This record gives sequence, C-alpha cells and structure tokens, in this order.
Amino acid sequence: MADSNNIPHIVLVAENGDQTTGEAARAASSIAGDLIGVYLGTTYQLGMGQAGPSLRIGEPVGSGPGTVGGLLADAGATCAAFITAWNPHSNQKTSEAQNEAAHARLLNRLAGFPGVTVHEGQGVGENPKWVPERSVFAVGLASSEAISLGREFRQNAIVWIGDAGIPELVLLG
Repeated sequence: MADSNNIPHIVLVAENGDQTTGEAARAASSIAGDLIGVYLGTTYQLGMGQAGPSLRIGEPVGSGPGTVGGLLADAGATCAAFITAWNPHSNQKTSEAQNEAAHARLLNRLAGFPGVTVHEGQGVGENPKWVPERSVFAVGLASSEAISLGREFRQNAIVWIGDAGIPELVLLG
C-alpha cells in the first residue's frame, strides 16, 4: 500500500475551488483517513482484468508502448482522469444494477466532451473484499470537468494526471 502518511500526491478541492495539498489536504478532508488509505493503495487498471496498463497514485505513468504515458502521447494529450460512477461515496452496498446504470450515465456524459477519448477500466483495491469498481480513463478531460463529473456522480475522489505525468488523488470532500 502507498504510504498514506507521507504522500504529496493528494489534493483536496473544496466546492469553491480552493485547493489544499499533501498532508494538509488529507487532514482537512471529510473523508475518513482509512478510506483515503484504500484509495492510495488501489491499482487503477485500464481495460477489464489484467488487459491494459495500470497506474498508482504518486507513481510516474511511464512512456512508450504499453504504458499510460504512451497512451497519452499517442492521443496528443497531456492530461487524463480516472473516474468511476460505482458505489457513490464508497457505499459498497450499492447494487450491481444501480452501479451499471450509473456507469452508463457516466459514459453518456463523457460522450459530450469533444476531444476526450474514453477507455474502460477498473479500480482494484488491495483488500479482496472490495469488488473491483468499473471505471473510465478519460484522456484529454480537463481537471475542472473531471472534478465536476466526480461530484455529479457523488464520488469521494477521482484520480488526475496532469503535465507532470504523476497520478494524484483528488479528494472531493
């Protein structure tokens, strides 16, 4: 698991747009610390199963074929977001039917963003009790749009990759 007590790749974005980073973000968030730890320890996998490249918070995305960085380069993009519509506010009791319906709505919303390429993915936690969450990797989606979608689908957090090529956990509460 990522060292959730000493990680600079956490950003808290308040409703008014103010941002706090690092340990201050973690401390100021309304999200439980152990849940933030789960997010930090998750592998964000492109494709379903072990089909594609993966990313982890704070680890460079790499470059070249078969990497997330290579995928961004091929698309001519410098940013991307990993977003799910499953299990709003990490409610593991959300039914599969509700999760699939929310995922379909997310795909529909993303279709309205010109220049954004969507890849299926899943968030795979370290704890086998957590069922992998169906997600999307939206290449070319601006951070403000990604944050807005995360809030629209009642998520606690999204994963953002900007110019630095290092995934950040963006807390939305």
